[in-house]
Amino acid sequence: MKTWIFRAVGLAIMLSTAQAMACPVDNGGSVQQPPKRPIVQTVSFQASELFERAQQLETAASTRERAAQASERDAETLGNRARVLRNQAAQVNAADRATIFAAADELAVRAASSRSLAAEDRAEAADLRIQARTIRERAVQLVRLGNGGGGWRARPTTNAPAKAETTI
Repeated sequence: MKTWIFRAVGLAIMLSTAQAMACPVDNGGSVQQPPKRPIVQTVSFQASELFERAQQLETAASTRERAAQASERDAETLGNRARVLRNQAAQVNAADRATIFAAADELAVRAASSRSLAAEDRAEAADLRIQARTIRERAVQLVRLGNGGGGWRARPTTNAPAKAETTI
């Protein structure tokens, strides 16, 4: 039984010291942090990030365009409902016509609001696409300038003929 107690105490001590060693305590700055490596951003890396951002903007523009299409469909549905109500108002009692026309007007207002929202979404999508195009152009310029004007693989981009030496 004494060995069992000795083993339990030994295990407890071993586990507590392992935990203490895993979490060093700052003793007045004596614990040194590993040196931080600087982040090296090459031209290719920066261009890739710019292209990725442009792709994100294109995705957001597509989402806006889909939202605009949905708003336009809703506006069309609401407009059709308002038209049907106005057509049916002629066939009902004169006392009910006012409420039916009011409902049709309400639907027409909602349709106009939905069309307005669709136009705003389309304008936002166009702005996002313009931003994406600008970012792509900036990335291409960065690559051309960063690689000495040679494009992605440092190929010369000028088509000027080389000067030929003439010997007389």
